Amino acid sequence: MRETKEDRERFGRFFYRFPEGESAADVFDRVSSFLESLWRDIDMNRLHINPSHELNFVIVSHGLTSRVFLMKWFKWTVEQFEALNNPGNSEIRVMELGQGGDYSLAIHHTEEELEKWGLSPEMIADQKWRVNAHKGEWKEDCKWYFGDFFHHLADSDKECETEVATEEEQQHEEVENNLLTNSEDKNEEELCNGQCN
Repeated sequence: MRETKEDRERFGRFFYRFPEGESAADVFDRVSSFLESLWRDIDMNRLHINPSHELNFVIVSHGLTSRVFLMKWFKWTVEQFEALNNPGNSEIRVMELGQGGDYSLAIHHTEEELEKWGLSPEMIADQKWRVNAHKGEWKEDCKWYFGDFFHHLADSDKECETEVATEEEQQHEEVENNLLTNSEDKNEEELCNGQCN
């Protein structure tokens, strides 16, 4: 068991798959499918709910699935997921709809509870912001939203062309350097006439 835990720490809690089991990444795929089906069922009114009535769900699951569900919903990173603590037996997490139409854990739960669960100060600040956020509103200073996620990519076609040209130039220089090095080695061999060490 100790070796298994060491392997898990090496691979990371999200990606490690227990023998004969599944990883959190596997569960993430299943949760993604579940959410897509859930939204589709709601949109197509397959639940036969009067649209003027409030819609509430209770999801009963294992702790891993619960953490992965929250990760998917709130777009948390793998690093943020790995800092989360597993809920205790029969412990609940309540996502409640805020005044603006966005869901938050900070409506029903205290900051101390969120800290105990492993949420970072930034994640807690995001949950507090969501209490009054309007559905679809973008929080500019949220590090894990897509704005920063793709920060290392070029912003325009011109930047892409410049990056490609720079890479091609570097590759060309490497080829020339290799040719010069090979040529120098060959000249040295000819000068030694096979008698150099």
